[in-house]
Amino acid sequence: MNFKNALEQNLFEAATRVCGANASIEHNKTIEIEVATTREVASFAGPPKKEIDVITAGFKQSTDVKILISSKDFGNSKAEPAHVQEWAAVVKAMNQYSGGTKYVGLIVSPSGFTRGCEPWASAYSLGLIPPLKGKKLSFSSSTTSQMFERVLGAFDKRMHFPHETLFDAPYFYEFVYDITEAFEGRDEAIKDSGNRYKLLPMAWVSSFGELYRTFKGKSIHDIEVTTAGICVHFSDDLLLKVEGEQILFGPDDKNCGGQAVAITCEKNVVGEPCSFEFIRNLVVGQAVTSAGDWGHRFEFGLTDDLLLAIEPKRLQIYRTRNPLSANLL
Repeated sequence: MNFKNALEQNLFEAATRVCGANASIEHNKTIEIEVATTREVASFAGPPKKEIDVITAGFKQSTDVKILISSKDFGNSKAEPAHVQEWAAVVKAMNQYSGGTKYVGLIVSPSGFTRGCEPWASAYSLGLIPPLKGKKLSFSSSTTSQMFERVLGAFDKRMHFPHETLFDAPYFYEFVYDITEAFEGRDEAIKDSGNRYKLLPMAWVSSFGELYRTFKGKSIHDIEVTTAGICVHFSDDLLLKVEGEQILFGPDDKNCGGQAVAITCEKNVVGEPCSFEFIRNLVVGQAVTSAGDWGHRFEFGLTDDLLLAIEPKRLQIYRTRNPLSANLL
């Protein structure tokens, strides 16, 4: 498949990950739209700043609902109200001749939008990525792609519940904003933390908060130590992997990589030596109740009042039940 630019390719691949075969892309598609009081033909082709290529995201849960996505790769220039108005006309025309399918529109412009775009997007309930209400109006391509995939994933889940209001302005606009607003300033915050957290499988920058939300209530199925890092396998096919100072987490491909190696293992707060099997036997089957990150040391609070501490070269387990001296392992 040929793509017009890297942004379009990234968005289509993200849509495929969420929607599978229900994601599609069309180039040079021609439809008839209404502009003001006249009708004109809009061709989905043209020079870079006029390009309107269509990525369509469909959803298995609701086959009669689709998102029409317009990718805007304008370099350092921002999308303008005319681009929003044009996409509003496209979505309106698609709904008018849809034969029962309901369409909502989404515009992705990593360089951001001018301030005049918000009233148009809100009035026609078009989603904007990145969000426009915040202070930072442009984001990296990686962060923008992550926003997009998160919106599709959230919309897919939303389809399991009554969702008719999403087709009324400004609800879809607000829905997209609510999903993406937390990204504002996130890139700078991650620079301060040294890119410690990465979300698999794309190794997108993430945060401690997202990590904890991912693993809260999940139980440990196994733990292994290899030359590639420390891998903790969880229920729901989730993985946490410590590679030096970096923590990766997300879907578990069951492959930690590298060769099995020994690691220093200790029990109790005072750090008494113990075996790796001792720690593994204690933590397998326990669920996450809390978490903490001390920079060089990551900790999971577990059921049965256990605490598992993970460092690049050391594992430690102890019971937090008081008094500590009466609850030694």
